[in-house]
Amino acid sequence: MRSGYKITLGVLTIMILVTITIGTSYSYYSIASTQEDPNELTTTCFNVSYTEGTNGSINLPATYPMSESSALANLKPYEFTITNTCTSENATNPINYVVTLNTITGNLPTLDLSKLRYKLNETSPSVVEGTSGLLGSATPYTFGETLKETYGIDSSYNLASGTLAPGESKTYNLYLWIDESAGNDTMNQSFTGRVLVYSYM
Repeated sequence: MRSGYKITLGVLTIMILVTITIGTSYSYYSIASTQEDPNELTTTCFNVSYTEGTNGSINLPATYPMSESSALANLKPYEFTITNTCTSENATNPINYVVTLNTITGNLPTLDLSKLRYKLNETSPSVVEGTSGLLGSATPYTFGETLKETYGIDSSYNLASGTLAPGESKTYNLYLWIDESAGNDTMNQSFTGRVLVYSYM
């Protein structure tokens, strides 16, 4: 044999032996183990209940423009309570909520919403007087199309937002009246709306 061929054969033999040795050593020193305890994932509770007060819905069949003081003194508000019903051991996070007043697709208002005034007061657990505003100037709230279709929502307006700790409740009074600056163009007009409380984590 030629010496060049012997050298090449020797180098190849050494490389093959080194590769086999490394592969064998890696297999020998590798350790595989299996988990003994199961992985556990527990979800937290997420639920808000909505309760209407005894006054029922707002019904103003023969209303007229009035001042805020007159409205608060003479009108019965729509009362509702929202409660975070989660009290389980793992329910530690508060739930966010948004109180919205919505126009209904099947019964759109003929009353100009810039003439309709609202005031939302918190009555429990603490008394917090809300500011009054014209519904037409309230911040719009955007629901997904599925939710709008489910509840028949046309337009939605954000009246309040906050958080509820597990087991916590808040009660609100909603007043609606025609603003005192409204003119005769509000005669024979109507408004039908629905309160919807949207909650999320």
